[in-house]
Amino acid sequence: MQSFNIDTFLSEYWQKKPVVLKGFFTEFVDPIDENDLAGLAQESEIDSRVISRKNNKWQVETGPIADFEKACQGQWTLLVQGVDKYIADVQPLLSPFSFIPHWRLDDLMVSFATQDAGVGAHIDQYDVFLIQGKGSRRWRVGEPGDYAEVLPHPKLRQIEGFSPIIDEVLMPGDVLYVPPGWPHDGMTIEDSLTYSVGYRAPDNLQLAESLAMMLDKGFANHRFSDPSRLAASSPAAVASSDVKALKQQLIDAIQSDHFTQALLEAMSEQGIPEFPLEQEVTIEQVSNDLASGIGFQPAPGVRALLCDGKDGLPYALYVNGSRFDIGENDAEWYRLLASGANFNATSCQDAPSFAFLQTLATLINNGYWE
Repeated sequence: MQSFNIDTFLSEYWQKKPVVLKGFFTEFVDPIDENDLAGLAQESEIDSRVISRKNNKWQVETGPIADFEKACQGQWTLLVQGVDKYIADVQPLLSPFSFIPHWRLDDLMVSFATQDAGVGAHIDQYDVFLIQGKGSRRWRVGEPGDYAEVLPHPKLRQIEGFSPIIDEVLMPGDVLYVPPGWPHDGMTIEDSLTYSVGYRAPDNLQLAESLAMMLDKGFANHRFSDPSRLAASSPAAVASSDVKALKQQLIDAIQSDHFTQALLEAMSEQGIPEFPLEQEVTIEQVSNDLASGIGFQPAPGVRALLCDGKDGLPYALYVNGSRFDIGENDAEWYRLLASGANFNATSCQDAPSFAFLQTLATLINNGYWE
């Protein structure tokens, strides 16, 4: 990877303006090819689609794709979401962007497009790093604005067009960063692979859903009360103090430790497919495996969150919506888990506790570690 100043990027570009990073990956080698992508697109649990244009008519076929010859007509693009959850070899593409915390990272989408193919000019509401793989692709990016929306197909949202401020051809290893709200359009010059590192940004509705789920479980779900009620001047009158008290009731729920927990669970949720073991491992087996020198690592796409117990946060590890409390003597072991590194019995100075081995066994049995 070429020299890249993270602080400069964050201060000048992140969520501010797009930028082309030429030669970001030096001597780039694709970790997968279009055949791997086609194989994933045939699986029912994987989100995939083919967007094609023939005789200026757009078509969209969602996966699983059973008949590629039928779906791939004219100029076409095959897109597969969440490839990082299934193929470990793509992980090195994500590592350079680890200066953005795990909870913000959504997934790695990979697309293969034929010559002159694209998905049309459009606007995304999330940050994305577009990594050019084999082939080449012309990218145009415009400024945010009020653009007329076009629906050439019920499953395809485009905009009429824009004046580009960036118009560049990306070669293997080049990267284009596009912030939310900036219109962009990619057109393949020669058959190419593109790796899209996309980020999530929950809106208020999603945050409210976490709050509603917490309240539905009965946590911090208090009823309004008014023991100091004074006589109303009129039964139809609404007192501002009542409105303020109702708002405060909700604010108190948001400020509770229960909502902190609900948020952290939601932030760690990745939609990781669970592949539980047919025969669960025991804590004793995990301990024996560690003692015999066997290494452990997360399954593809698993990214843990780690809270340090400061500023009102718990001292805990979160994996795909589940919480695991951390004992003081196991801090180094949990940091290893959260780092995503391969580890074994010699990775830490102190031996792991029973509680840590129990956590590791649970993660293995859920298919999150292997």
